[in-house]
Amino acid sequence: MSQKDYKQLEDFLIDDTFQKYCSGEDKNCILYWQQYSLNHPEQAETILKAKRLFQLLVGNRRPVNEQLEKLKTDLQNAPVEHRLPYRFNWPKWAAIAAVFVALVSGGVWYYAQPGKVDTTLPISAIGQVYQTKNGEKKTFELSDGSTVTLNSASKLELSADFNQELRVVRLAGEGYFQVAKNKDKPFVVQASDFDIKVLGTTFNVKSYSDEPTAEALLVEGSIEMTSKGQRENSVVIKPNQKITIFKNQAEIAVARKTNKPTASKLPIKEIAIENIPTVESNTAEIPDIAWRENRLEIVDQDFESLRRTLERWYDVDIQIQNDQLKQYRFTATFGKEGITQVLSALQSVEPFKFNVYGRKITISEK
Repeated sequence: MSQKDYKQLEDFLIDDTFQKYCSGEDKNCILYWQQYSLNHPEQAETILKAKRLFQLLVGNRRPVNEQLEKLKTDLQNAPVEHRLPYRFNWPKWAAIAAVFVALVSGGVWYYAQPGKVDTTLPISAIGQVYQTKNGEKKTFELSDGSTVTLNSASKLELSADFNQELRVVRLAGEGYFQVAKNKDKPFVVQASDFDIKVLGTTFNVKSYSDEPTAEALLVEGSIEMTSKGQRENSVVIKPNQKITIFKNQAEIAVARKTNKPTASKLPIKEIAIENIPTVESNTAEIPDIAWRENRLEIVDQDFESLRRTLERWYDVDIQIQNDQLKQYRFTATFGKEGITQVLSALQSVEPFKFNVYGRKITISEK
């Protein structure tokens, strides 16, 4: 069967090259499927769903047959008005199960906590506070010897008793942590959607309140991440793995319209784990932390998401005046270019117009 004839999720999941693309283990497969997605937009949504399902199945420690049986039941019980006619091809899923059993055996440790387990260490009083504005990045050294680099529009709060018995901090925004080792004093990063507990390691956390996802990327060492929401889950990930939490976007949209803060716990929609390919162990090549090198990496990002990134990066206010424009997707790398140069370069990929009025920018159809 030609890949152009793939119609169901299992068609992609039993493809060996697609599995390597999802796991990030083969650069050629990654480049191939990224280009294939761009060339076949009619299959883009199915490809995205298949990739997320792969990551969920590999990242979940429950027996794969159990996961697939549950998935089968969910699909069959889905409301008719919300799905197309679908015939579940169980023999194909049996083949997929055999593949995932092998993958999960060497994968990450993921488990669902039965009931609410108190893994959070609440900050009773705030001590030192570090903060960055739009358009700036700063590196701070903490009293325990750890260093934290904050990306634009980020805030780090330390507990008043930081480095006494525990090292507890709260992050809003994005930060790159290089934690000094101290097995007697665990280092805990609290974010709106998860907590991260470490002893000594290097990792990146991205948790902006207005973004539909929150992420943690491990560079070296190990971290345990506990999600927050209606059902808490914990995961221990390995170096060069990224975990992404897909928030409840409906609640975020309501919060934006009513100007309500979104820092409180939100129901978790989905969790995905991804292996990040590196070039000869060169972490500087990882797009997720390129911002530390003042390099803006855009990887298959829609215009609406990119708008928020550009606003923080260049300290501007951008308005996209057409919903169709918000669906444009871009992949690019920028260094010292200004906002005008960036938008001009993006115009060579998709047609749009932009006007700059000081710090305000409007984007409209061409």
